Amino acid sequence: MSDQWKSYQERGSGFWIRAVFWLGLRLGRPLTRCVLWPIVAYFLLTGQGARRASRGFLAVALGRPARLADLWRHFFYFASTILDRLYFYAGRTRALDVTVHGAELFDPILRSGRGALLLSAHFGSFDAMRAAAEQREDALSLRILMDLSHSRTLNAALRAVNPEFLEAIIDSSEADHELALRIRDAVDDGDIVGLMADRVNNVRERTVQGSLLGHPVQLPATPWLLAAVLRTPVILGLCTYEGGNRYNVHFEQLHPGGQAIGSRQRAAFVARQAQAYLDHIERHVRRNPFNWFNFYDYWTRA
Repeated sequence: MSDQWKSYQERGSGFWIRAVFWLGLRLGRPLTRCVLWPIVAYFLLTGQGARRASRGFLAVALGRPARLADLWRHFFYFASTILDRLYFYAGRTRALDVTVHGAELFDPILRSGRGALLLSAHFGSFDAMRAAAEQREDALSLRILMDLSHSRTLNAALRAVNPEFLEAIIDSSEADHELALRIRDAVDDGDIVGLMADRVNNVRERTVQGSLLGHPVQLPATPWLLAAVLRTPVILGLCTYEGGNRYNVHFEQLHPGGQAIGSRQRAAFVARQAQAYLDHIERHVRRNPFNWFNFYDYWTRA
């Protein structure tokens, strides 16, 4: 289902992304946001699968049947964060109000000389969180794990806005052993490696089961296996879009790192840490469920 959603995004959004980015650079954010209304209406009317997934998730998160106004808000929040990716990548953030909580968690990591893993989710704006991490007074080197074989249209648009876009990317479509080596080298060099940990990206990936909002889900085990092997700290980074021009970034510690995790203890470690990750996300989802941007049937089926 995750692959189906990626395919839907790429097939349906190419023209709109190029058009909105073109307008955004020339008209500015306030005027370009007006264009989002017909775009959201189009996708809300034609995106049957995404609409069904939104309704199902919001019913669980809100504890009541989702109304049409709820679906509209859900889609509009998603469209707003896509537009604002343009401004975060172009460095035009003066009109955006970004509040950051927990940035001090990076202080001991930077002093240690080694890096860490920064886990996030398809929730809110990853780019606002990324910009907040990179704009610290002490230079924070952030590398992003991203599958460049997906969302080619969006990646091309961002690359046109910021030619240095690819320099901070670690392509997750590489062979597994090569990818693991690149992540290890980045951490050893003192980089913070950011990755999404809420979706299983391919059938070969090892998974771990957890629970979100009382429903079973499958998560990739890879982030926690990396944390165990590399003995690195793990930070959760989430940024909620609060409407208008407001963003709230939260950094929270998931694992302090440092200690050795033996091979016999790793399965229990992965399960425990994955559920802790989900518990943190659930707290933010309950506060603002309209930031949940997995528009497919997320729950695990028996």
